[in-house]
Amino acid sequence: MEKISVIILSFCAFTLAAIPSAFAAEAGGDGGGLLGAIGIDPQTIILQVIGFLVVLFVLWKFVFGRIGGLLDDRQLEITSRMEKLEADQLELDRLNAETRQRLSEIESEGQAKIQAAIDEGNAERQRILDTARQDAGAELEKARAAIQREKEEAILELRGTVAEIAIDAAGKIIDQTLDAEKHRHIIDESIGRLPAQNTQ
Repeated sequence: MEKISVIILSFCAFTLAAIPSAFAAEAGGDGGGLLGAIGIDPQTIILQVIGFLVVLFVLWKFVFGRIGGLLDDRQLEITSRMEKLEADQLELDRLNAETRQRLSEIESEGQAKIQAAIDEGNAERQRILDTARQDAGAELEKARAAIQREKEEAILELRGTVAEIAIDAAGKIIDQTLDAEKHRHIIDESIGRLPAQNTQ
């Protein structure tokens, strides 16, 4: 807008500067001068310049000012929109960066929770295995103790049975006068009764 006004003012100044020289040439010459030679009336030029200046003033006052204001307003609006678009783009970039960061954090948290669940499952499995081993060891010890008790009881019972057989055999041997053949027969008979008494 300022360039247009400078161009118009320069044109007006040039026109006004050319008019006095044209008049001077006409006044000093022999009835026409340069303007007369080309068929231009100086009064018409003056009237046209004055009309042009009036029109220019009116246009400048009522049209160019408003158009300039509208153009300035439009430029300010466009600048404001561009600034808002840039701000919105920056905000969008920031939100995208935050979203990517949050997604990365969520993925890391998910991986950590999965790993924690796996570790907890492994620990629980190890606890179950340890408990099962301890229970199996305790049961095995109980079974060994029970077998040992039954073995000791069987040995005591067997000792009692053998003692009874020995006493019985000794009593029979004492009651009879034995020769070698009878002695062997009584011992064989006592030994033959041994399993039958052990199972009672």
